[in-house]
Amino acid sequence: MVDTLIVNARLVLTMDPKRRLLENAAIAVDEGKIVDMGDSAAIKRKYKADKVIDAKNFFVTPGLINGHIHLESAYDKSMMDDVPVVPWCERYFSWSYMCLTKENYYYAVLKNLIEGVKTGTTTYTDCGTIQTMEASPVKAVTEMGVRAVLGRDLMDIHESTKSDYASYDSFTDLCGRLQETTEQNLSRSEAFIKKYHGAADGRIKTWMDLQQVCNVSPELCKGVRELADRYDSGILTHAAVSHDMVEMTRKRFGRRDIEYLYDQGCLGPDFMAAHMAWVDGGELLMLKETNSNVAHVPGSSMHGVYSAVSTRGKFPQMVKMGINVTIGNDESSTGTAHDLVRDIWTVSVGHAEAWHPMIFPDPDLFMLKTADPSPKAVEMATLNGAKALKWDKEIGSLEIGKAADIVMWDLNRPYWVPVTKENVINNFVYNGKGDSCDTVMVNGKIIVEKGKVKTVNEQKVIDYVQKRGEKILPTAPWLKKPEIWELKWVKE
Repeated sequence: MVDTLIVNARLVLTMDPKRRLLENAAIAVDEGKIVDMGDSAAIKRKYKADKVIDAKNFFVTPGLINGHIHLESAYDKSMMDDVPVVPWCERYFSWSYMCLTKENYYYAVLKNLIEGVKTGTTTYTDCGTIQTMEASPVKAVTEMGVRAVLGRDLMDIHESTKSDYASYDSFTDLCGRLQETTEQNLSRSEAFIKKYHGAADGRIKTWMDLQQVCNVSPELCKGVRELADRYDSGILTHAAVSHDMVEMTRKRFGRRDIEYLYDQGCLGPDFMAAHMAWVDGGELLMLKETNSNVAHVPGSSMHGVYSAVSTRGKFPQMVKMGINVTIGNDESSTGTAHDLVRDIWTVSVGHAEAWHPMIFPDPDLFMLKTADPSPKAVEMATLNGAKALKWDKEIGSLEIGKAADIVMWDLNRPYWVPVTKENVINNFVYNGKGDSCDTVMVNGKIIVEKGKVKTVNEQKVIDYVQKRGEKILPTAPWLKKPEIWELKWVKE
């Protein structure tokens, strides 16, 4: 007896070392693990199960892993589309954060998890778990039944370098409860790790997020590294997002973002930096030397014009150098949906369009050959994400002994048809949509079945966020008083 049998699967993408694509296959799941897989007839003869799922018209894959998301972002959707990244951050820290309560934060997280899990994402990297309110996302992730790395939001510099500056080099307009000192950042992060690391039956990991590089002191960086080492935790950050943000760091510390973090000892296999549009060759070497990880956030970059997908960005070079690159989709307020299938497509077409290759296809620009067995963007959303989060022994592929984090995609949707073994993977990348996700399993437990979330009351969550959003959205101060944004440091 086993807990669950997935039988008659038309096609199974294992993402194992051989990148096997199985036909008419079955997967046996027991106590949260994959205990057997292979020919469907043979597996059915070998096992009986409490629950049998017929997958005869489904494409089965590992659960997708979101390398960068902000789980609190919900009530600010489409309210920050008209400003570049620095004033965007000003709005975000001074308005979005201040609108959060423990209750509405909890519902925002649930809403974003629902959006993600219904499009095949089983693991989330929260780059900015809001300090003093950490219990809210922990509760939401636990109830939803998914996995998450929760990176506690950290900044300890809240003053401008000059009194006559606007706050562009420090983000000073931040509500008081979030303006932690260096010591508070570290002591409260340690308490957060001790309390929640391994929560939800091991589905939650607690990391630390150096929120903006220009706003974290050397003392905070070194303290975070010490905590990460002591508790087997990890470090997240937003780095090299745009030229002006790099200049903010260089203005304060005399170094570019990754150079500065390298000097403080932050980089390593347990470090992941998101966005990374404005890095230079020396910084790429630092990332490679330290086996650090990078989160590509293509939709956010294209919405905010960060240049990560342009010829200015160096993601093709990172991948070619062997730097581990994951994929994510950032905020609800950066013009992105929490649908990693959409981001897989964006990576697979965006870089080629930017570089205009003269020979088709160019795999170094994420393009696919016919019947491609392992597109880079799919690796980024599975295996690479698992590696970056130090979860690769458990998730990222469908293999015996690994956790049963499994997604079933409905091949009966018009955009899949016709589908065969020869074209299914390319179809997934170029024609697939997240809404073909039918069934999702995490740790062997069914979270989504026939497109419906099983673990929480989806309609209650949607109704709450809608009702709360109707009160919060109109309070954005720039609706009544348009702002004029200037980068004061440029005027020196």
